[in-house]
Amino acid sequence: MKVNGFQNKEEHIIHPSEEQPIGERPIPAIEEDNWEVVTIDTPEGPKRVRRRRKSKPHKRSKSVFWKVVVGACVLIGLFTLPLPIGQIQVTGNSQLTSEDVVHIGDLGYPVNILRVRTGALEERLQKDLRVDTVHVSYALPLTLQVDVKERKAMVVVPSQFGFVSLDRHGMVIASSATIPDTTVPIISGVRLGNALLGDTIEAEGIRGAITYMEAFSEDTRKQIGEINVGDADKMIAYTVEGLPIHIGDRNNLEEKAKITTDMLVDISQRHVSAEFIDVNIKSPFIKTQ
Repeated sequence: MKVNGFQNKEEHIIHPSEEQPIGERPIPAIEEDNWEVVTIDTPEGPKRVRRRRKSKPHKRSKSVFWKVVVGACVLIGLFTLPLPIGQIQVTGNSQLTSEDVVHIGDLGYPVNILRVRTGALEERLQKDLRVDTVHVSYALPLTLQVDVKERKAMVVVPSQFGFVSLDRHGMVIASSATIPDTTVPIISGVRLGNALLGDTIEAEGIRGAITYMEAFSEDTRKQIGEINVGDADKMIAYTVEGLPIHIGDRNNLEEKAKITTDMLVDISQRHVSAEFIDVNIKSPFIKTQ
């Protein structure tokens, strides 16, 4: 029989002739647990039919529940247990290795990069004397990216027991009985006391020389061999060929470095035989022989 235009093959209609007076007829026995009696509306009036019970979803719900529990346990394990997950890649320096990063950051072995807190690792690495600045981030696939800008010596200064190298912040990053770095200028006219690694030098003349050197490009920086800061208001630099550069006081050192670069290029291109150059801002000049 069609109900609302559709043939229901799983329903059995109980005809009116089969019905008994209310209060006297028993509800038809259900032979199977998966059948039930319901009343539906038809064009001929209400009819009682048998239809299959809807399957209970409790078994499926239990399956989904356990899948969620197992998935959560896996994720917790990945982010908390010391499992060998991922790799560490260090860029931007020639001194710091991935093993150094593990040691300084106290990451432990085996390394699970998912357990690493990038901010805490940056803070630890920043305390290393070899590191100027550092940025830690995640990259695909499963890589902990450590971008390091290493500290570089700007000047070498005589000290009580030899020589020390200072970076752009005036921090002592190396100490030796002999000159530890011959690629940067030596500071003359002063001598430090017992300067230790990690100390920061605040002497005005030395900080002025560092500011002057920092304003140069890498190529021009290599042309400066010495800076005399015996009088901090009358600083004199010397090229590696011995040409004096009168810097003067500590004002406008970045601009004086630019003038120095232009003058050295001019001398080289024109093959000028110079006695010295003066880079004062108001009237810079080249003194020829």
